[in-house]
Amino acid sequence: MKSEMYDSWALPVLAAWPKVKQIVIGEIPSPEVVEIFPTNFCNFNCPHCRCKACHRDDTAFMDIDVLRRLFGELKDQDVRNLELSGGGEPLVHPEITELFDLAIQCGFRVGLVTNGYPLVGSDLLKERVAECCSWIRFSVDAFTDPGFQRVHGRKDICYRELKEMIAGLGRLARGRFKIGIKTLVSKLNAGDAMLAIPEALETGVDYVQVKFLGFPKELVLGDEAATSLSERIQMQIESLGDRSVQVELLPPYKGDPGSGKCLMTFLHAVIDWDGEVYICAFFDHRKTQHSIGNIRNRGFREVWEDARHKQTFETIDPRTCVPNCPMRRYNPLVTFVQKQDFREGFI
Repeated sequence: MKSEMYDSWALPVLAAWPKVKQIVIGEIPSPEVVEIFPTNFCNFNCPHCRCKACHRDDTAFMDIDVLRRLFGELKDQDVRNLELSGGGEPLVHPEITELFDLAIQCGFRVGLVTNGYPLVGSDLLKERVAECCSWIRFSVDAFTDPGFQRVHGRKDICYRELKEMIAGLGRLARGRFKIGIKTLVSKLNAGDAMLAIPEALETGVDYVQVKFLGFPKELVLGDEAATSLSERIQMQIESLGDRSVQVELLPPYKGDPGSGKCLMTFLHAVIDWDGEVYICAFFDHRKTQHSIGNIRNRGFREVWEDARHKQTFETIDPRTCVPNCPMRRYNPLVTFVQKQDFREGFI
């Protein structure tokens, strides 16, 4: 086995190994992370957004009382990690500062996936984010004003303003939390892709994710162009030397269908803005099959431990899973450690 087979991404599942062992013997542990979509409204109108068909108006947000009760339950169940994402844009929730205050009071470690634009010009919100979050990933996608406006579907936005905000947030962080930027490369922004790493270095973020769009097909970069661009970006990565920014070059969500069920669903709960609980973070194209209950009328633990959870898991056809799903990469590691269980503890 090559020593580089399991890189830093393997750490979360290794850290949760006692829960993985519970899953292997058929139990349902409390999730290691709960991903919350606070709202289904977005302030951008990205042509490539996989959630665009589900977007609603600015009344589609999770009630703060529901969030307050949920956070209390999760704290009591010793869940430590929350991820705020979407769906819509989490920072446009009308009571987002109170949401952060609740998370701080409960002592959660919080990851935030955001387009970041609500932070532009809002010192109060930046302070809350800085106090609350362990990591933040900005979906930037383009690094010139024309590209930024085109890929996010708005003509009144400015990349420079977002860049200045991210740089300022980095100075506020002082190493207390990590900041990353992501670009999803498509026909809309391929001309900006080579700017991602230089802009990351200039902005002072900790890491960059470069990923190629897998769908919709009409916006997907052709194989030849994508391969050429990937090779050029790889050369950029190799030329970085010991400079501090980390770069991930990720494949698109396309390719061969999966085989074998994904055990990671038992560690990563997803709660939508309307209270529906899903067992997969990539639920948007088959909501009816992945819902296991609603926290508006039941407690989270009751929903999570219900027999319906296992029944839903058993009915999932792995061939319908998103190809190259980042959750599935953990399963070979689980299989490997299971086979080597006689070595457990013998470091």
